[in-house]
Amino acid sequence: MDKVKLPLFADVNAQLQQSDLLVNPADVHGVICGLLCGGIKLDNKAWLAPFDELINEGLGIPDSVASVLTEVYKASAAALEDMTLGFELLIPDMDQPLETRMEALAEWLQGFLGGFGMVHSASTKASDEVKELITDFASIAQLDVDGGDDSNEAEEAFYEIVEYVRMGATYCFNELSDGDTNAAPVLH
Repeated sequence: MDKVKLPLFADVNAQLQQSDLLVNPADVHGVICGLLCGGIKLDNKAWLAPFDELINEGLGIPDSVASVLTEVYKASAAALEDMTLGFELLIPDMDQPLETRMEALAEWLQGFLGGFGMVHSASTKASDEVKELITDFASIAQLDVDGGDDSNEAEEAFYEIVEYVRMGATYCFNELSDGDTNAAPVLH
């Protein structure tokens, strides 16, 4: 599979700011990943209606951002389907303050939970591991962001949380997607 690269946070942010959508890149990516990991059909179109419903109350995706949102979707779907592509979260780079990155992670998780909940119902069978991951994601999304701690320990803790979320999303995708993925990642 050809490597499809996730657009940069700053590039997606610039395009979103020029649109009528009042969302940020982390939220957008979280919703798309939640839809993918919740089991939405992988056909490049099934994600559009629920995404629009969550992000823009069903009013339609502005043409000015349709291209970048499609890029985010395609890169995310490709990375989740092909473990060698290295699925990543669309959050600010490490050169941004820790508080900014933590806020973006919380927004990513809230978007993920919204997208996941949109396509994954209680009637859908999910393992106890997936249920636990979703509960953990909800808890992490509610963490209080304290801007006063930029220590190495805080950076390491943030990195570990991002890794947990990244691998947890991949696990959900592998269990619930309609794709033909075979190998489930190992959670640490």
